[in-house]
Amino acid sequence: MALSDQYARFLTQLTGDDFQSEVCARLGTAILSFQEVPRKPHGDGGLDGLSHDYEHAYCCYGPEYDSFKPAKDLTADIVEKFKSDLRKLFELDLHDRKIVQVQNKELATILPSGTTLKHIKLIVNWFESHRILAPIATAFKKYREASTCRYVDPSASVVVWGPKELAARYAVDEITIFRSRQAGFLKGLQSAAERVAIENPSDFDAKMNSLGKICPAHQAPGIARLRQQFLSDWRMALAFEQELDGTLPTLHKALEDDRRRILQRVVQLMIASDRPWAELGRAQDIAADVLAPDFKGAYGPAVLDTISSGEVARLIGECPIGWEAPAHA
Repeated sequence: MALSDQYARFLTQLTGDDFQSEVCARLGTAILSFQEVPRKPHGDGGLDGLSHDYEHAYCCYGPEYDSFKPAKDLTADIVEKFKSDLRKLFELDLHDRKIVQVQNKELATILPSGTTLKHIKLIVNWFESHRILAPIATAFKKYREASTCRYVDPSASVVVWGPKELAARYAVDEITIFRSRQAGFLKGLQSAAERVAIENPSDFDAKMNSLGKICPAHQAPGIARLRQQFLSDWRMALAFEQELDGTLPTLHKALEDDRRRILQRVVQLMIASDRPWAELGRAQDIAADVLAPDFKGAYGPAVLDTISSGEVARLIGECPIGWEAPAHA
């Protein structure tokens, strides 16, 4: 399969913020002048990105979809979302189904003074129906006539891009494939982790309960959050192991070998400390150092950090060193 085809397929699997982030990363790599527009804390004014001296605008939409959702419903969702974005750029809104003029104060803080948008690209993760086009083009003309066009040039144009168009527009290399695969893999891993059950967390629970008794009362909320994060990362680590076991047996063997090295080093760390519960940060650093050569390059830092934390959670239960408070405490 050609790299551009692989990339288009990965894009179709991304939704929501993951899709927008990947589109912005792609455009930022391909277009020297591309500027992403942060949504927080004041909103993005309807823009996700800008380029070409802030005269080209980009609006992204990555709806959730599956084979059970009719194409006509998905088409309608996409059309309504992009119509809403266009109304913001034209400083319009709907009131009792009538178009009314409204100020978009954020655009004045995003676009340079005197700059108007001359080309608008609407980028979506599903573009399998040409019936998206006519409603958007019709709305664009209607909004242009109703607007004062403070921020959109009267001669501006609009196009819709799907995954194939974005993949074909700029060269696709292995770095692009890797980056997009990471986002999709992490999302799939999170979904799989939700179905994973931890078989015997009793030793982990006992030590976390001991930690709650050892630490001052005001630290209880932080310990509760730490417990939940460890459990979440533990499930992610188990889901990761299952993924490797089913698809990449060589890497699964590497993971098993790495686990033995992590256990040995963490036990040594705990034995050397009279406060082993205070060594959790160093234990995670050990796990990350051991796992990095086999997994960081292939799966990226986000997956590595999560799996490292999950391995530490597993070892909290398996490590034979107790967490009792010192006698003088």
